[in-house]
Amino acid sequence: MREALRSGLSSCRSRWRLAVILWLSLVVPAALAVTALAPLTRLLDDSPFRASLLQGWDSWAILSWISTRRAEWQGALVPILLAIAAGWLLQLFLTGGVLRELASDARRPVLARLVASSAELFRVNLWATSRYLLSLAFWLGGVVGGGAWLFGKIAGKGAAPNSFWFEAREVWSIGAGLLAFALVSLRFDLARIVLARGEASKARVAYRLAGARARGHRGRLLLLTSFWMAISLALAALLTYLGVALNPRSGVGVAGLVLFRQAGFVVQAMARIGFWGTLLRFDVLRRDDLAPISFARRTYEPPAAAPYVEA
Repeated sequence: MREALRSGLSSCRSRWRLAVILWLSLVVPAALAVTALAPLTRLLDDSPFRASLLQGWDSWAILSWISTRRAEWQGALVPILLAIAAGWLLQLFLTGGVLRELASDARRPVLARLVASSAELFRVNLWATSRYLLSLAFWLGGVVGGGAWLFGKIAGKGAAPNSFWFEAREVWSIGAGLLAFALVSLRFDLARIVLARGEASKARVAYRLAGARARGHRGRLLLLTSFWMAISLALAALLTYLGVALNPRSGVGVAGLVLFRQAGFVVQAMARIGFWGTLLRFDVLRRDDLAPISFARRTYEPPAAAPYVEA
């Protein structure tokens, strides 16, 4: 596990160009969303909440303004949702290429090779994503949701909201839901790594190999994921705190805050690269561990039966 973490930290430092490309893949859809929000900002300038916002960030003023401009927000909702969908597809498109670049030793040039690899892997990654969504629907909707429904039925209609079975349902929904989401997502990432390395040409085979390599080591995978999740959350909290502390009061200050936040997004993308680098190294170690077993199964021949001799 330490070797996998060291590899992830090394990828986080040395593959910063991949992090910049991931950041750009977020900036493009965000620019589309900002274009849809531009008319709303002009309405904000004419509203009575502008004076309050010029004195610093005021969440209540923003919420009050949104509630008074509900029709305008509904009109801008469609292009915003389209921008979110475009960003998700772009991330899905680039992930295969990023994983292939992380698995290779080549460093430069990055962009042309990444786009070519992403285009090559996009179709099979779509199939892997469909399996991922189906797995999420089964585990979250079927298993976790079914368990929560069962706890509710056991509690009965007349039970108090703070009764044992209601609290058990909440604990089950949160705990089992997070665990199921993490394990299903980890298998999906391992399957995409298998596809990026070219060890499988179909999503079904990649999922089977990912399950075999995760078997017996899911606890370690969860610990590795928790490490990088803690880093990402700490970075997000720190950058948000610093952004609020800047509290810009002029156009130059707002521009500086935007640049600061964009730099923060690059740093968070580097943490994502580090997480994938950790999974890549984990996958290599598990593949090497399972290779002798697979070779023994392929080469094993049962001993020949002794010839029958009549007494």
